[in-house]
Amino acid sequence: MSIKISLALFALAGALCLELGTPAAALDNDCDGTPSGAVMTLPAPLSKWGRVSCTPFGHVLASHEGWAWVQPDGSQTVLVPSQRVANPRPVGNSSYFTKIEMKRITGEEFAEAYHVFHDGLDDKEPLPDGYRVDLETASGKSLRMYFFDYDTYAWAIECGDNDCDPHSRFAILDKEHRPQLRQPSI
Repeated sequence: MSIKISLALFALAGALCLELGTPAAALDNDCDGTPSGAVMTLPAPLSKWGRVSCTPFGHVLASHEGWAWVQPDGSQTVLVPSQRVANPRPVGNSSYFTKIEMKRITGEEFAEAYHVFHDGLDDKEPLPDGYRVDLETASGKSLRMYFFDYDTYAWAIECGDNDCDPHSRFAILDKEHRPQLRQPSI
């Protein structure tokens, strides 16, 4: 994830907190007025961990109830905004996802994404199931992410056309089965 998108994620989280007091309150906004072309349902297994939520700053991918999407050090909640800008504005339901497709990956595609994601993590972990998620927004921007499913937890990383950004990875934790995550050595 580029510095610009990282800043957008933090700016959105901060703006939501200022606007509504808490991130949880920010994700409970009314979706009335959402355009018919907006994707509101996630494919499995993304739907196991996540949901599309409506916020004053547009639709976001966020954790599903019972799960937490967090930075590796646990310092911040992660949201994936449809408004892909450095300084998000309150645009309501006019910013949304028009495509969210998920495909299981294997072979070279899995190996390349997993190598960047897993650098600095526990080498003794079993290999997860890997998935590519391709997203598009109403403004025509696209985003590719990879998710690695370990059953009671998962990880995700954002990737461009040619590479993945190790600084974009985040943990997806089942609140009932919290694993002991080892921090990357950076």
